[in-house]
Amino acid sequence: MKVEAVTISKGSAEITEINMDKLARNEVLVETKACGICQGDVCTFQGKSPGGRAMGHEGVGIVAEVGEEVKNVKLGDRVATLGYPAFAEFHKTDYRKLARIPDDVEDFALWISEPLACVVNGIRGSEIQIGDNVCIIGCGYMGLLLIQAIPKALINNFIALDVRKVRLNLAKKFGAEFLVNPKEVDAVKEVRNILGGEADIAIEASGVEGTINLATELVRSGGKLVIFGAHVLDETVPTMKWHVKGLRVLNTAPNFSADFTKDFHVAVKLLRKGIFDQKPLITHRFSYKEAEKAFKIASQKPADYVKGVLTF
Repeated sequence: MKVEAVTISKGSAEITEINMDKLARNEVLVETKACGICQGDVCTFQGKSPGGRAMGHEGVGIVAEVGEEVKNVKLGDRVATLGYPAFAEFHKTDYRKLARIPDDVEDFALWISEPLACVVNGIRGSEIQIGDNVCIIGCGYMGLLLIQAIPKALINNFIALDVRKVRLNLAKKFGAEFLVNPKEVDAVKEVRNILGGEADIAIEASGVEGTINLATELVRSGGKLVIFGAHVLDETVPTMKWHVKGLRVLNTAPNFSADFTKDFHVAVKLLRKGIFDQKPLITHRFSYKEAEKAFKIASQKPADYVKGVLTF
C-alpha cells in the first residue's frame, strides 16, 4: 500500500509516496486526520537536524485496520497515537501506543496528545513540592501546556517569563501569578523582587540559546534547574555556578521517563478531564498539501503563532 506523506529536509517539505507495509499482529493502521508540527520537525526544516525522511509523531485519526492480536480498539474508533511517520495519509503504530478519544470528536487537532505526554513526564520529573516558588522560562506551546498542568494550588509563587506579550497573556489565563518580560526588565532582578530571593525551581521550557544561563541565575542554592526545552545545538553552560550553588539539574526529555507510553495514556486521561485546553494554543492549521508553507511559517513564528497542525 502506498500513501502520500510529507518528507522534510533543509528548506523543503515535499509530498512523496511511501510504502505502508502489511500490519504486524500487534499493530493498528490509523487514517490520519491531524498531526502536530513539533519544534523538532521545524529544526529539520531549518537544517539543524538530519532530514530526508517522512516525519510527524503527534498523530490523531480513525482506526482503519487492526492486527490479529489487537483487542483495545476496533474499526472506526477515534484515537491519538505515538509513532512515526504520522505526516502521512495513514500511519501505523503498536496497539499499546494509541489511546481512544471521544467518539464524537470532530476537531481532531485538539486531541494531539504526544506533547502532553512530554508534559506529564516533565511535571513528574521536576519534583515540584508543596510551597515551592516556581519560575518557568518560555511560554510557547509546550511551556503553556506545562503551565496548565502545574499544580498551582499547591505551590507558593508562580512566575512565567517570555518575550512575547501574547504568550504572557495566555500564561496569565492559565494560572501564572506573575509575568516577566526579559525584553522590558532585568529578569533576574524582577524575579528576586517578586520572591524576595530566588526560586526553588526554574523550568527552562523555551530551548532558546542562553536561557539555561538565565535559569541558573533564577534558582536558589540547592534548588532545581529543570531543562525541559530541547536545545538542538550544543551550548556552553555554567557548570561552575551549578557546582557552587549545588543545583540539582534535571533533564526531563522523553527518555527521562521510566515509561513514556504510560505517560501518554495519563496525558489522554487528563485531556479528557479538561486539565489541558488546546483550543487557544492551536493557532495555525494547514492541509498537508501546504506543508512547505506550514513549515516556513512555523520557522518564522509570527506574533500570533503558538502551534501549527497539518490536517489530512
